[in-house]
Amino acid sequence: MKKTTVIVVIVLVVICGLGGMFMKNMAGMQAANKKVEADYVVSKGNLVVSVVDSGTIDAVNSVEVKSRVSGRLKELLVDEGDFVTAGQVIGVIDPLETQLMVEQNQAQLNGAESAAEKTAIDIQQRRVSSQADLEQAESRLKRLEMELKAQPTLTSSSIQEAQAEYNRTLRDRENLVRNDQPNARTAAVTEKKDAEVNFLNAQREFQRQSSLLGKGFVASRDVDTAKLQMDTAKLKLDAATDKLGRLDNEQRLELAKADEAVRSSEAALRRAKANSIQNGVKREEYYQAIADVAKARAALSDVASLQKSRQQNLATVAQLSSVLNDSKRQLRETQIRAPITGVVTKKELKVGELATGLSSFSAGTAIVRIEDRNSLRVKLNVNEIDVAKMKEGMEATITVDAFPNETFKGVVKRIAPTSNESTTGAASADAVVKYEVEIRLNSTDERLRSGMSAKCTLDVIRKNNVVVVNKDYVSKDGDKYFVSLAPSTPKGKPTPKEVKVGAESGAQYEVVSGLSGGEKLVHPEFKGPKRMGMMQAGPDDE
Repeated sequence: MKKTTVIVVIVLVVICGLGGMFMKNMAGMQAANKKVEADYVVSKGNLVVSVVDSGTIDAVNSVEVKSRVSGRLKELLVDEGDFVTAGQVIGVIDPLETQLMVEQNQAQLNGAESAAEKTAIDIQQRRVSSQADLEQAESRLKRLEMELKAQPTLTSSSIQEAQAEYNRTLRDRENLVRNDQPNARTAAVTEKKDAEVNFLNAQREFQRQSSLLGKGFVASRDVDTAKLQMDTAKLKLDAATDKLGRLDNEQRLELAKADEAVRSSEAALRRAKANSIQNGVKREEYYQAIADVAKARAALSDVASLQKSRQQNLATVAQLSSVLNDSKRQLRETQIRAPITGVVTKKELKVGELATGLSSFSAGTAIVRIEDRNSLRVKLNVNEIDVAKMKEGMEATITVDAFPNETFKGVVKRIAPTSNESTTGAASADAVVKYEVEIRLNSTDERLRSGMSAKCTLDVIRKNNVVVVNKDYVSKDGDKYFVSLAPSTPKGKPTPKEVKVGAESGAQYEVVSGLSGGEKLVHPEFKGPKRMGMMQAGPDDE
């Protein structure tokens, strides 16, 4: 029994010794941890948040070349990989059937044009007696009849108006010479003389004040005032002199204008008196109009029937001309031309196979596919969280699996307004919502091919040379953020300090205010539940 007791005591002593060693080691580790924490120094760096996604390269502009004419493919002049330019002939549909149709339509059009030309010749021979000539002659006769009655009155009225205008211009010139110009010049001369008198008075006053200043009887301010008044009087004198000169020039121009008006009205009066001969001219024109009406009525009934026949012929010509033009278009389109400049990426049809023409009833048969590789893009399917961080115009760095050591630059050209599921109608509650994003490459490289896998990296947030702190050194209390400044002495306690954070990445915060760099931090104090049992003891609980 005693032996068992001794063994139990020994075991308890060993356990207590091991526990004491464990607590001592824990205290040492915690002290070491605190020492390590105090060594974390706040510094400036770059904070970057990137969105990375992959897609495939394809051309922005790619077309399937189709024929608008049905028939067998007679020639295909390009191969996959060939470079073609817009308008270049790349294939030929057998034109034999279309050529025969063109010749047949041309023959029908020639016959219709001959018939129309014959009718036109018949109408031309009787054109002078047509209904149009009759209506024109009758209308002219009525007009000349009225003009013949009114001509004497018009002639007399024109002479009276011209005489009145001539008299008015003479009165205006006389009034200008005797009243307006002399009065204006007298006022301008008087204004100049007044300005000269004022200037002489101001000049004498300035000289007097200057003399008194030299003797000490007046202040320099009085001399400055007199000088200002003299300068002002001089400006007014110069203005009055300039005004008088301008007035002389203006009066000469006004007199010349008045003389020209007199001459013009006098010439108009002479023309009005000379036009009295129109009375006899109008009478002769009236008699001639009577003769023209009689001539136009001579063969009125013959033109109407010929005109109807010609209209029918012209309608037939227009219809056959349209048919011929369409058949010629079809003949031209038996030559398949490249609609864009680019590279032939695929041949869809072989020589000898039948091509269905493109029409409103048929989608047509594709012959080749052409891509314009001057503009390439990468289409990405980006999840809704990342797409919210992106915007059009954002730069992207692109890597291609085929060229792992090279990078290419691009920009976000378009972000789809709706998700992929919205366009397909296959939305699911558990599916990740994604949006199509188009990255447009800034420049092309002839080595890039459609279908190549490409990884695009977009820096949605980039803050260079800013104060950054690891997230595990920042605590949050409500809407506020705090850090723990390391104590200045080994036995000191950390000092909490409020900071304002800006952007954040997965591991770091940008500190906008509160820290400037160089501060030492420790991990924030643990705010969880109180430790119990053996873990309760230790330096942290002191």
